[in-house]
Amino acid sequence: MNISNAEPSSPSPADAINVWLVDDNKGVRSALKDLLGLCAGVRCTAEFHSPNAVLSALASRPGPDAILLDIQMGAANGLDAIRPIKALSRHTQVVMFTTCFDRESKQRALSNGATDFLLKSASFERIIATLEHAAKNPAPHLKSSATTTRPKSTVLSTDSPGRSPRRLPWLDNCLDLLSIRKRSRAQTARS
Repeated sequence: MNISNAEPSSPSPADAINVWLVDDNKGVRSALKDLLGLCAGVRCTAEFHSPNAVLSALASRPGPDAILLDIQMGAANGLDAIRPIKALSRHTQVVMFTTCFDRESKQRALSNGATDFLLKSASFERIIATLEHAAKNPAPHLKSSATTTRPKSTVLSTDSPGRSPRRLPWLDNCLDLLSIRKRSRAQTARS
């Protein structure tokens, strides 16, 4: 998919993948929601700052097709929310969306019923492809619980001391698209 040619998705197409975002970083949620809004076939209808917030929403309304769920959210852990999410909304596919990777977390996520495990450094095209795959090929409701050992987290970063942090590729695309959209609106307003 060429993001620069993406058209904003219509408000509520019947065949669009309904996605909710769960991440404690408001900037990540906002940028990803805006970028998803530019893609036909996907719509982000809600965003939450914690697992408890998404669980409260699921208790009172139907769940989405997919949830992009962060793992580390302050004191909360997204891995602990997978089973309750699946219990409240069996059809909702949970895709872990995290900065950190370790095999034990991935194994635990998949064993608890997550459909996939994505790093935030993944390309936007990969994020969309994963959501599309999850919507077409749902994971079983709950798998047997995996035994866990002490996690060995690895933060994926190519930053070196003294350099500014490298932005995620999809965030760069999002910022470029928003800048283009802003300039276009400004030109339209002047006309």
